[in-house]
Amino acid sequence: MKKKISIIIIILLLITCTTLPVHAQTLKELEDQVASYQAELNNKNSELAKKQAESKAIASQIVNTQNKINTAEDNIKKLEDEIEKSEKEIKKKSQESKNIMSYYQISDGENTYLEYIFGASSITDMIYRMAVVEQLTEYNNNIMNDLKKLIAENKNKKEELKNEQIELTKLKAELEEQKKKIDAEANSIEGTIPNVQGEVKALQSKISYYKGKGCKSNDVIGVTCDVPPKVNTGNGGGSGIINANGFTTPLPGVRISNGYGNNYPPYPHKGYDYSTNCGRPIHAVAAGRVYYVGEKLDNYHAHMVLIVHNVNGRLVFSQYAHVGKYAVSENEVVQAGQVIAYVGSTGWSTGCHLHLEMSTDKGWSYNAGYYEYRPHIINPGTYVPH
Repeated sequence: MKKKISIIIIILLLITCTTLPVHAQTLKELEDQVASYQAELNNKNSELAKKQAESKAIASQIVNTQNKINTAEDNIKKLEDEIEKSEKEIKKKSQESKNIMSYYQISDGENTYLEYIFGASSITDMIYRMAVVEQLTEYNNNIMNDLKKLIAENKNKKEELKNEQIELTKLKAELEEQKKKIDAEANSIEGTIPNVQGEVKALQSKISYYKGKGCKSNDVIGVTCDVPPKVNTGNGGGSGIINANGFTTPLPGVRISNGYGNNYPPYPHKGYDYSTNCGRPIHAVAAGRVYYVGEKLDNYHAHMVLIVHNVNGRLVFSQYAHVGKYAVSENEVVQAGQVIAYVGSTGWSTGCHLHLEMSTDKGWSYNAGYYEYRPHIINPGTYVPH
């Protein structure tokens, strides 16, 4: 009976030991992330093309509207010229009539026509004079009426064109505002595309690296393939005392100047700070593999080295920030105590120091973005002597 219980316990232990970490990431998950980012990129490019087409169409409408405004302005000027010409013609015809009446010695009094008619020397002369007065009067009235009618029509047309011009100007302003909004949306979309392209490129680079290491789709990165060197108690090639857990301090002989969780507005401090002279060698806190070297990951361009460690099958990450010079490159295997960089004051820093930050299961830029990584940050004192 005891033998059976012992066998069951051994089986349970084996199952427990071979169970993969909950937060581990497979190669397929990385490939799915690439597909997701690529779909997002395609949507952004499609939306950008749509916005640009809308902007182009509105720009064409603006040009057409401006052309209509210009035509309306030209027509208003023509009508104003015609009105002025008609008014001059009225004055001219009026003067001509006066000249004719003067020629026939028709005075300007109320009874001018009657005086002219009754001044005839005979019936024939009277009839003739009556015909002249009638013709002059009719001619004068017809010309005046036609010109006044033309002036009235032109003034109406001018008013209509002015109203049309006002509406077209309003429409143009609305179109310009609409185009401005669409262009802003297009610029906003266009501004996010490089970030997504960068994510795709970075993930594709990782996938190529892992495939080169023989990783298959269902392999768990860092656990069943591309496994970092196991943290051990060996002193490696570096200096300093290595604890029994295989970890050492990154700066032997340097005290911690700002501890984990201390007030660091607006957030608690997420690691250890070691203040010392610039140029001092920084050591890897444990054996592992360097997976990031650079300054593009941090918003403030702090130069960083990031290392992944294998602690009894669990992924542990160490981050060395604000470094000056690098002593290692990406994908390089390092030992505990090995020099990986030199103290600097890069990024958001007030002086020469090292910021050491650590996490478990999720590593920034390894298998998680920054906001996914943050909840996994731990007190470096969990592993590193202090």
